[in-house]
Amino acid sequence: MKRPMPWTLAMALAVWAGAAPDLSGQDGSATIPPDIDERIARIHETVVFGDMHGHASRFHRSDVERIELEELQRYRRSHMDLVVVNISTDAAYSGGYVERDGTEIPRGQYRPEPGEPFALTLDRMERILATVEAGDAVLARDADAVMAARAAGRVALLPALEGGDGLEGDVENLRELHRMGLGLLQLVHFRANELGHIQTYPYSPGGLTEAGREIVREANRLGIVIDLAHANTETIMDVLEVSQHPVVFSHGGLKAFKPDRDRALTDEELRAFAVHGGVVGIWPNGSDAETVSQMVDYIEHVMEVAGPDHVGIGSDLRGMGSYSEGFGTDAEFRAVAMELFGRGHSDAVVGKIMGGNFWRVFQTVTTRRVS
Repeated sequence: MKRPMPWTLAMALAVWAGAAPDLSGQDGSATIPPDIDERIARIHETVVFGDMHGHASRFHRSDVERIELEELQRYRRSHMDLVVVNISTDAAYSGGYVERDGTEIPRGQYRPEPGEPFALTLDRMERILATVEAGDAVLARDADAVMAARAAGRVALLPALEGGDGLEGDVENLRELHRMGLGLLQLVHFRANELGHIQTYPYSPGGLTEAGREIVREANRLGIVIDLAHANTETIMDVLEVSQHPVVFSHGGLKAFKPDRDRALTDEELRAFAVHGGVVGIWPNGSDAETVSQMVDYIEHVMEVAGPDHVGIGSDLRGMGSYSEGFGTDAEFRAVAMELFGRGHSDAVVGKIMGGNFWRVFQTVTTRRVS
């Protein structure tokens, strides 16, 4: 199928605003014409918008007590309802974070004592909960909690592990974190662990381990979404076979655009996610998509290969503005919808990409629990 001519955010602004394009306001925010914002708001009335993978306030790395209110307000300005907030649990092995007493743990290779990775995970989980306890956000335990947050004008946070390293292969640790509010588990990050294997160097052969199979089954039973970002092909295919629920690949690129890119999916993998009802999140990482227009190129490819029901957005960092042009410094998610409108996509399709597809998986996993 021939693609429509890509519209950059600047082109869209020039047409819709009737003036020379200006990608950022005086405060660094992306400019969204009122009529476009109204259209997005109408879609949002019946669709839950969501970021499938975020690191708000870098609380997973920094010594901050809770996610900053200003950052949560940034999400709300983009009509975002449900934000997956990730704890990079492999930090206990790789460093690159700050302890509560201010000690900086430099990046490197570490051999933590048994219990230390789980303790670090608990510490970061407490910071998410502190954000909720302060009244700045709502814990996304289920669909009702998310809808209540929407009605109150607040963001619902879905605590997640980026890498199951913090579980230390113990299913009881998963149960404890679920009791605290864990709602999504990304099995691997930047190291092969007790659960599975990774896409990136150092490459290791193999798929889902026996401990990984037990964790996936228990996550199904508890109603925890499984995320296969960073997982190698063998691990992906094993999980798709084991899981009784649809799973997600929250953030990454596509081999169709960059065949040598490690953190990317093949068309075959895209179709496999679709067959199992899953969702693939496209990220605005500058090494893959340098602009919002290129990001939408990726999104359209997933739609062509897997269908419009199987693609979403995973920002990866502090919203959308860190690496790719066209989002403004305030991480303007609406820029994605705006680009999609410019290419002629319907309100229904835009709603699915802005969060409707991930919301479907979230509802399925949290309501149809398995024994």
